[in-house]
Formats: sequence, structure tokens, C-alpha cells
Amino acid sequence: MKPINKRFLLLIISLVLLYPGNSPLKAAIEIFGYFENRFFLLDDPYAAGENLALADRYKLGDYNRLRLNFQASPSEKVSVNMAVDFFSFHGIIQSPLGTYKGTGDTSTSQTNVLLNLDRAYVDLYFKKCDVSIGKQRLAVGVSYIWAPLDIFNRVNIFEPKEEKPGANAIKIYIPLGSSSSLTGIFSPENDFRTSRSAVRAKTQLWKIDTALTFIHSGTTRTSIYGLDLRGENFIGWWLEAGYFVALDPDAVGYNVYNRDIKLVLGFDYTFSVKNGLYWLTEFYYDSTGEKNPGRYNYSLVLSGERFTLGRIYFFSMLRYHFNGFLSAAFSYIGNLGKGDGSFILNPFIQYEISQNITASTGLYIPCGHKEGEFRKNGTNVFFTRLKVNF
Repeated sequence: MKPINKRFLLLIISLVLLYPGNSPLKAAIEIFGYFENRFFLLDDPYAAGENLALADRYKLGDYNRLRLNFQASPSEKVSVNMAVDFFSFHGIIQSPLGTYKGTGDTSTSQTNVLLNLDRAYVDLYFKKCDVSIGKQRLAVGVSYIWAPLDIFNRVNIFEPKEEKPGANAIKIYIPLGSSSSLTGIFSPENDFRTSRSAVRAKTQLWKIDTALTFIHSGTTRTSIYGLDLRGENFIGWWLEAGYFVALDPDAVGYNVYNRDIKLVLGFDYTFSVKNGLYWLTEFYYDSTGEKNPGRYNYSLVLSGERFTLGRIYFFSMLRYHFNGFLSAAFSYIGNLGKGDGSFILNPFIQYEISQNITASTGLYIPCGHKEGEFRKNGTNVFFTRLKVNF
């Protein structure tokens, strides 16, 4: 996780103070957010030994998260947004879902505390465009889980809709009529050459939401040419595809470019079974993945450089609401590559205690071939979650 760029924060404050209208000090500040606790019990099926203690096979961990969002509108043309996270980690859990990292030496401390400024940006509303400046949520693409066009966020295949960390950026949104728009994003890094940028043109053709995207990552020296489509023809469907042109870092003496394709095809539908049975499915193809499981480099997943190792994946989820308070879901995610055959099953139950309080519990169960991506280092996980919104 990268700290907010101080120059960006200074620019935000300066724009707000200099912008015509009321002072932000006079604006009413709206505060909202949530508190959640997540508890995990991890069962390592590969732990072995004659005198194996329960503590060697079963690991416990949990974390608390308090998220405070602050929003103020000093004038009709300006809004100031900020979000702060307070984390406390206990036991084996030292970061929530792999998107943040705790502080301290985890080998000697069983409790870590993290204070994180996750959002700090200003929205400026002009006659012909909207401009957002600062540390903000960036998203590109339409897919549910894999998001091949999104270079601004690390994909979490276990909880794809979990809140993503903010990124320092300038974003310009230009509406072009009732169904078309143009969006530009510039996310600075150490210098201009290593920064990330994107231009996205969106419209509607024959009732199909259509977008063309050009993305450049200076850090990896990669250009991405993207297309995404979303429509509704009896069932909902979407397609997200990217053509990647990357400079080969191993080439010596001259420039060599690697060209690859990443593609997502998804569907969803709600069956008329009493309260409704919702079904969602996605297929994912990544030509940069390994064909042979024996060549998987698991360190790339741990470092965040990749979120999958193979080439072909399948995800499917069913969710049913028993009533207005209780729902259950079951999902499958599997590596369909030749020689792999591993997958994860995820049963899940959620109960709404009240309008603002939800409790949930579930399992992650690795299955399939023992040398497959999801099984080789797989751990059975039982989890609970309590979330209070305010």
C-alpha cells in the first residue's frame, strides 16, 4: 500500500481554499462509515507429525476495521471527500484480504495496528466536465471478478466486491449526450515515465453499453487496448477483453514486445423461484498464464504481480434469499487448465440483524488435484463477519 502523495494532498487543499464560494470550514461535514470484525479459523491439511498439536494444524486470527468517511460541500461546484481506516490485527491475520499490509514484525508480535488514509480527494463540477483530484477509487472495465483492464487495483478472487484501496490520480469525466462519455485518468508515480494513465470512451450501440479503452502503465512499460460490452438479452451478459503489448524486460540490445490477450465472458440471470434465485458465471482466459502447473511461480501471487497463474478459469455463484433477512450463496472457482483441475468451494450464509447490522459466515474449501493452483498450498478456511453501518 502506497502512502498518499503529499504534493497531491497539498494541491487538493489549495484548490478547495482558492475555489470561489464558501470556505470549507463553513461547510457542514457529513460523517458515515462502518465497523466490522472478521474472524478466521485456518485448517492446514498438510500439517503432519506423530505428536502434532492442534495449534500446529489450526490457526486463529481476526481483525477489526473502523472506516470513517468525511464529506463536505463548500459550494455546489465543489465537494471534499476523505476516508480513514483504523485496523487492528490479531493472530495469524496481518492484512485484510491481501490489499493492505500491517506494520511491525509479525514474527514477534501477534497484534498489529494500522491507520490508513484511504481517500483524500476533491470533486470539481464544471459546466462541461467533472474533475476529481487526489487519492480516490479508480475502476476500469465491467467484469465481476477478474477485471483484466483494471491496472489500478489488485484483484481479489475470493471477495471481488470488497472495497479497493484508493490511488493518487487526476480523473476527468466528460459527458457526451445522454448515453456517451469520455473519461481520462492520470495516476502519477515517481516520475512521468513510470506513471499510469487511461482514456475510456463509452457509448450505447443497439442497447449495448460499449466502451473502448486505452491504458498505459509506465512501471511495466505496457500498453493495453481494451473493449468491453454489456447487454441484456433474456439474460444479462458482458464481455471484457484486452490486448496487451509489453516491452520484454529480458531483451538485450533492442526492443522486443510481448503481445498477449486477456478475455472475460460473463452471464447472470434471476430465476423466478419464490424470492428469486440469482445465478452469475464468468469465464476467464489469460494467454500470459502457464500451461504447465509445474511452472507456476506462487511468489508472483503473494507479491501482487499476478492474481492467477494458469490460463483458463471458471467462476459460478448461486444466491438465494429465503426472506428479507436471510440469504445463502454457493460459489465455485476453478482452474480449467490441462493438468491442473483444482478448485475452491465457498458456501456462505448472511443474516441481516437489522437495517444496518449484518452477520455472515462461510467456508473456503480447496479441492481437486493436489498439485493444482488452488490445492497445492490450499488451506481450509472458516470465517465469520459482523458489519455495522452508521
